[in-house]
Amino acid sequence: MTKRRNYTREVIAQRAAAYQAYRDHQGDEHDRPPMLRVMAGVGPGLPVAYEPRSKSDPLPWVEYNGDTGIGNWRYSGRQCWTAPVEKHNEIIAQQTIARSVYRRLAAAGIACEGWGDSAGTHARYTFADNSEVTWSGTDLYGAEVSNHHPIGEHGSLGAHWMQQEQHPYLEELPDFATGNYATDSAALVAWMIGLADRHGRRHQEHATKEDTDAALAWQQATGGFIATAADCLRYRFYPVDGRATPAGSPGENWLAAYEVATPVFFQQPTGTTH
Repeated sequence: MTKRRNYTREVIAQRAAAYQAYRDHQGDEHDRPPMLRVMAGVGPGLPVAYEPRSKSDPLPWVEYNGDTGIGNWRYSGRQCWTAPVEKHNEIIAQQTIARSVYRRLAAAGIACEGWGDSAGTHARYTFADNSEVTWSGTDLYGAEVSNHHPIGEHGSLGAHWMQQEQHPYLEELPDFATGNYATDSAALVAWMIGLADRHGRRHQEHATKEDTDAALAWQQATGGFIATAADCLRYRFYPVDGRATPAGSPGENWLAAYEVATPVFFQQPTGTTH
């Protein structure tokens, strides 16, 4: 009897072999073989993530909605194929790991900026109290620090928050590394919203217009406060603990802005992850 083919195992093996060949030729740019990504869906397809729900899941491959970070469709290994990662299609704008995170944060009043350095591509946000956070992802091989690889190649997300102007210069370095994009991205979004509630939202000079408009819509809808550059020059911002909360429930979130010694209080509604 002919042995039944395991299509999922085949495409995973093809991708792994292509990646190893790519790494083995790292010093030879002109002769380097292309990496492969796993695709599924209609037409040219989209990158899909291997996220089985059980050991024998018949539909272990997930196609994500790049705007929401939600897995919409599932596929069997037989419905998948591999495709070369070429320069012109390496960044698939609608499917990058950053896209849905940016959109969910902007809808909660947090419009991040994109930037890059020798370590990779990142997102950055400066809070009203001048503390700063950067976040980025690694691919499924753990070899690339980037916000530009597709969700189908998600490995983990990591972040770094640091207080820059007030002793003792506190920092947080969380990792969101279950390997499941929906879980990891939701945890990053929730953590970022918690930081914004504590440290104050602030306009970012280099955020995209799309994200800025979404953040301003949050401000208008909720009555929340997003500090401008002029506000940050004029005020110093501090989170308010429950004991100092003015005229409200201790469960509400507040930010105090001090000009000279007179506090001005701004309510910071609890965000949702959308």
